Amino acid sequence: MKQLMLITCLAFALASCSNQDKTKTTSETATTETKPVAAADVKLPFSLERPYQNWQMAETNDNTIVAMNALKTFVDKDFTGLAATLGDSVEIGMDGYSAKLSRDSAIKMFTSMRPMYTDLTITMDDYESVISADKKVEYVTLWYKETWKDEKGKADSLNVTDDCKMKNGKMIGLDEKVQHFPAKK
Repeated sequence: MKQLMLITCLAFALASCSNQDKTKTTSETATTETKPVAAADVKLPFSLERPYQNWQMAETNDNTIVAMNALKTFVDKDFTGLAATLGDSVEIGMDGYSAKLSRDSAIKMFTSMRPMYTDLTITMDDYESVISADKKVEYVTLWYKETWKDEKGKADSLNVTDDCKMKNGKMIGLDEKVQHFPAKK
């Protein structure tokens, strides 16, 4: 009886080893047969205006720091500090506004905008810094909530997404998108 039990256990052990090998071989075969699809091989419903740039995560947070410092200097009304974060010219796209401005003109614009906000605060949700595969184009995207009071003391807020185009550690583009919150009933 003990011998029968031993033979049965041995048979089960061999069978399970045998099944693991078959499973392993099957999964290895499936893995080697699956090839990654290149971005150029994907049929998209809309064609790209420019070829896909194969975005990668930036290796450092240097540009993220510059982009956040630009926002912080605007909040703090430090326009000399803001000027230090900008390139010689800046392409700006905002809700209802689009222009390419010199650094000085951009500072004048931001200086004239800032008094519209009192008690301005930023609640940062997230950020991402990316660079194209050829290392020629860099962006930092910031997602945040902006809260303030207007000149009459009325509180308001927006969800904001800033796409900051960066070059040589300076911001050369600002594309800002906003989401207004629905009025409370």
